[in-house]
Amino acid sequence: MCGVDIMEKMLSSDFIYSDILDRIISLKLSPGSKISENQICEEYNVSRSVIRHIFARLAQINFLTVYPQRGTYVNYIDLEYIRNALLIRLSIEKEILYRFMQKEDKSDIITKMKENMKQQEKFYHENEYLIEFKELDEEFHNYIIMSVENNAILPLINDHLLHISRWRNVYIKSGYKLSKLIDEHKSILEAIEANDTERALRCMNNHIDTVSGIASLDPEYLSYFKGADQDYIKLMK
Repeated sequence: MCGVDIMEKMLSSDFIYSDILDRIISLKLSPGSKISENQICEEYNVSRSVIRHIFARLAQINFLTVYPQRGTYVNYIDLEYIRNALLIRLSIEKEILYRFMQKEDKSDIITKMKENMKQQEKFYHENEYLIEFKELDEEFHNYIIMSVENNAILPLINDHLLHISRWRNVYIKSGYKLSKLIDEHKSILEAIEANDTERALRCMNNHIDTVSGIASLDPEYLSYFKGADQDYIKLMK
């Protein structure tokens, strides 16, 4: 979101930060690309000090690297980091799902998840991980999380989830269709409705563990990864 649309808003540092972060996660700013400080200042019509502060924030969560006298670059995707982030997410979500399955009355959450699935169906034939679908995806999982935990757990894994979102954009662009993602959500919900804890946990595992499909990535996107060669990709299988 740049130009006229942005200028119609009262720009804040937080807004610009979120916008640049979204451009990185959505791959509009591709891994390895150089970002011009001057150009970004012009796009958002703000001072260098504002942009430098934003770049520093993005560097803190490992999306940018600032090289003195050389420039600022979007970090490559680190598959080892993604694998560990997915492991953390999977461990947390499976434990929370297990606790959720022990609840006697799950009807209210199931109703909300069914409504969420109806909205997801509208994106069944999309080939992009659109922000509207991303919000539905997160909401689907959050219904389970929030039913057994307070909202303190989400900030603990927020940085991991941001990197996972960028990874998800890559593998969807590489042929992992949204329809498959939606079908996986359906399988989780069906298992919950059937009160089948073992099947629900198995479906959640298959849904989150996506690094195992790295070998099927379109070669066009291999350059997005740290190491950027087939030998490295093979090591991560």
